[in-house]
Amino acid sequence: MNILKDMFDKKILKYTILPFIIDLIFWLIIFLFFSDEIISFLKNVVSNLPFGAKIENLIANVGGVILIIALYYVAVISTLGIFSSFFIDKIVLRINELHYNCPTRKVSFKDTLYGVYISIKSFLIYLIIFIFTFYLLFIPVVNIIYQMFMMSILNKKPLVFDSSYLFFEPEEIEKKYNFEIWWRVFLTSFIYLIPFISLFGYTFQLIVITNFVLNKCKNN
Repeated sequence: MNILKDMFDKKILKYTILPFIIDLIFWLIIFLFFSDEIISFLKNVVSNLPFGAKIENLIANVGGVILIIALYYVAVISTLGIFSSFFIDKIVLRINELHYNCPTRKVSFKDTLYGVYISIKSFLIYLIIFIFTFYLLFIPVVNIIYQMFMMSILNKKPLVFDSSYLFFEPEEIEKKYNFEIWWRVFLTSFIYLIPFISLFGYTFQLIVITNFVLNKCKNN
């Protein structure tokens, strides 16, 4: 399968690991200096949510260190798309070079910045929804669907843009293949449920959607 071959391509791995390291360092600095403020904010939000008292007890039982590690992990996973945006061209063009040879269109650094803007916007929407619904994480079975749904909200629009803007107008691709892209993003979000492997989740999803988009290009 192209997806597995692409995932272990040396050039793609290089531009997967680089943003991941930047992401790790960025959040490490944030949590080193603001961990107490983050926990205080979380507790204040929890107190106003459904089942707030039960969640507060659970947080208290978990312990501060474990809670910080869990929040750090979620933060890193949730922002991989933002940090990856600066290196997306390398990955997408490599996939095109390996399998499709579709013609590219002229783009500028402004387009790259717009991709970063889309990733940040999606993250903020995700964050707002997450803050008021994260208690669903504590409901067995529901939490699996919830996490996959939330990661789909976080990544769908950035994935559409990142996979297609070098070849098409992303808005046209999303409009034409919205449902097909949505279910692919949702199903592949299962990767975020797998410890460690989830750290490569955005690249995995990008490869899936890029292969889908460029296959349409090749066939047309």
